[in-house]
Amino acid sequence: MAKSTTGKTAAAKKPAAAKKSTKKATPGAPALAPAGELARLSGPSKFTLFNLLGQPRGYYLVEPHELDRGDAPGDAKSVAHSVIVVDRSGSMYSALPETKETLLKILTLDEYAQYNLLVTLISYSSQGDVICHFERVPIREIMKKDSRYQKDIKSIQTSCATCISQGLKLASEKVMAGELTAITIHTDGYANDPSSTSEAATLLKLCDDMKGKDVFVNTLAYGDYTDFRLLSRIANAGSGSCVKAGNIGAVYASLYNSTKTLGSSVTPPIEVPLGGYDYQVFVSRGAGRVNGTTGPLSIRGLKAEDDAIVYKYKKLTKAEYDKSAAPVEQTSEAVFAFAKGHLAEGGLNTAKYALGSTFDATLVGVHARALTNNQVAALSQDLDTLLADPTQLGTHAMLDQVPVNKKIPFLTLVNLLDANRGNFVINREALTAVYVRRGLKRLQGVRDDDGTVTEPWLKTEFVSEDKYIPISSFDVNRNTATMNMLLTRKVRLVPTAGGAPITEVAGIKLDNLSTFNNYTLVGDGELTVPYLRIKISDTSLFDKLANEGVLEVDGQPAGKYDANEEYTLRLDQLPVVPPFEGAVELDGVFDELARLKVLSSLCAAHLKEASDELSAEQVEELKRHYLSKSLFLSFPTTNPYAKLEDALADGSVDTRTSYKIDIGNKSILNLSKLHSANKFLDRMYEVIGADGKPVEKPAFEDVLDGNVTYKHKTLSARTKVTKVDDFMKALFDDFLGLRPNGEAAKLLASAEAEKLAAIVKGRASGKQPDRKEFVEALADARKKLDARSDALFADKLSALVFYVGATGLLPDEVEAKAQPADALAAKYPELAFSKDEKEGTFFEVGDTILSVYAKTEYFSRDKE
Repeated sequence: MAKSTTGKTAAAKKPAAAKKSTKKATPGAPALAPAGELARLSGPSKFTLFNLLGQPRGYYLVEPHELDRGDAPGDAKSVAHSVIVVDRSGSMYSALPETKETLLKILTLDEYAQYNLLVTLISYSSQGDVICHFERVPIREIMKKDSRYQKDIKSIQTSCATCISQGLKLASEKVMAGELTAITIHTDGYANDPSSTSEAATLLKLCDDMKGKDVFVNTLAYGDYTDFRLLSRIANAGSGSCVKAGNIGAVYASLYNSTKTLGSSVTPPIEVPLGGYDYQVFVSRGAGRVNGTTGPLSIRGLKAEDDAIVYKYKKLTKAEYDKSAAPVEQTSEAVFAFAKGHLAEGGLNTAKYALGSTFDATLVGVHARALTNNQVAALSQDLDTLLADPTQLGTHAMLDQVPVNKKIPFLTLVNLLDANRGNFVINREALTAVYVRRGLKRLQGVRDDDGTVTEPWLKTEFVSEDKYIPISSFDVNRNTATMNMLLTRKVRLVPTAGGAPITEVAGIKLDNLSTFNNYTLVGDGELTVPYLRIKISDTSLFDKLANEGVLEVDGQPAGKYDANEEYTLRLDQLPVVPPFEGAVELDGVFDELARLKVLSSLCAAHLKEASDELSAEQVEELKRHYLSKSLFLSFPTTNPYAKLEDALADGSVDTRTSYKIDIGNKSILNLSKLHSANKFLDRMYEVIGADGKPVEKPAFEDVLDGNVTYKHKTLSARTKVTKVDDFMKALFDDFLGLRPNGEAAKLLASAEAEKLAAIVKGRASGKQPDRKEFVEALADARKKLDARSDALFADKLSALVFYVGATGLLPDEVEAKAQPADALAAKYPELAFSKDEKEGTFFEVGDTILSVYAKTEYFSRDKE
């Protein structure tokens, strides 16, 4: 194996003509800068890494090093081996026929007849379902007309779920010394069987284990439902490349290039140590490779004629940067390669910062918003294209500073719209025309044992067909990158078979029936609608939206306000989350959210309303009409398939990975660990009635009259007091006036819930409130506590949750090492983990614990 020890600094030569970029990014209107061919550095240079707001984030010295290939020229291996690993999970139902045809075309090309090439074909589906169809077969045997190996390829059929690691593991076992091996992984899905977390860890470890062997790993991502980020990390770790195959032609080209490499004169494997640098990237235009790492580089499968350079990066202080005599080169191949290398490793924010630091307005304008798999794939493809063809830079708009996207972030826009819900209406027909559904389809009805679906005997009809309707609410999920918009419409209940509307059931009038439709505007970071059509009834809202540049009329920016005009509210050009500035500060956030939740739960438990007494006959009759006691409609629904396994196998249902984020501290893992108010009351307290006897099954809604007293319960030996109990007990003791400590009263006062704060203080001295006064104070406090919690979440966590929910990664501004559950539990034994939570990944950020969980989601696909 050839080994580069220090790496030779590239010999000085005249660089390609290119503009030297300025190092500063100053406020004000950016100026256009001339753009020539993308320069490959010939000597040391330096650059500033800016964030997307144009603020300096770091300073780097970069040095180009020629790749030491050893003294001997590359030779064609006596034997070369192509291991093809094909996904045959159900989601490949549509793509598999063309994939098989492409494999047959590649493996029967006449030009390969003289190649000493062996081929192994592996296919995989669910965990435990992996097949080696044929192994180490000379390509000449496959090429023979009607060979059994061609029949083996044609016989591959789709099955169920996606466990990629078993395919790569089997492929790695076929690698032999003395021959060059190319492993090519094909997939159109997410590696999530048995779980996304275990699959990612196993795949990357398999790649790491193959370092030092003469093997490289390429990945092919089919279509828009693929985990491109993971496939990119696999290819980067395996010294290969990741290609998003938008069509079968891209699959053919990738396989063709891999096979040509195997039949060519190839450089022996090369290890490039990091040395005294912080990062390095290998770039080869000819091989179409850009591989980055914070450790040693392992380079395999490089043809003798391929160009090759390694850029080594050293992080500097501001003083060291200013002192360095190296020229400033912001728009150079080294900075674009820095972006691509970090992107391939999963460092999305650093990759986007590096892209912004090139001052390339064309690419930044398209990709600064990149969060989701498809957006990351598009960014990766454009970087690959530019690095492979440096002349393309001449077609880009270049500036003299970071191109800053000054448009309002999507989350900020939603807050503005939510605060003005009464000042605009939405065109519901235009919404449904562009809306992209993300979940499983459901059918109304009940499925019998024989698979027959019986529809409900009733259905709803809208009372009116209003084109424009108001929005009931915007709801930002606190654990995922999801935001819903709720629309409410009045309906009447009518027989499915026809007939008059039903206006009364068991003596109960049905005057105010409504349906509630949630539209997911953002799901897992993915925008589902490009725009909304709205009418605005308030000039100040119009001015705010127009000033933000998000309103259009006939494709042009809206100018003059007209109450009758339908405006297009553009969403697709907005960053989903605002750029992160500086460190993410989370200390104290969980404690405040937890206290707010406990007190809000106390208020809600007192205010639980008793519904009007209904007879058993009335309840049963309402149920027969698909109505709850509160007159909410609930029709039975079922899946459009009888068995999920069959739907996965035929491709009508697929899976993707979503990410959930939780916040906690070193004693309480997350907010869900807190008990409900009534449960904690029963767990830790005794409620003594006016008769002096303990109340059985006490509940706060039953004690509003204040004719009870509280005392601490004598706990049994089996009751284990936890940190959750200690946390909640301090608030309960103060709220109940049992052991005043000021915690509840202080928090209520800080939330401006002064009425309830005064009552809590009065109870400390034995004064019981009037029932009406108490109820009003509880309702007021609950509203204000929830508003404070919402504001705190929006200010401190919303952007972080959306970023993690869309990417599964923490932003680079959060400097924390990932830990598994067992490591965290060993450090903080008070933490309690459920079975599912043990699959999570955890990060310590100051006194905060961030938990990230990968979850498999099912969704419906239209078969082509």
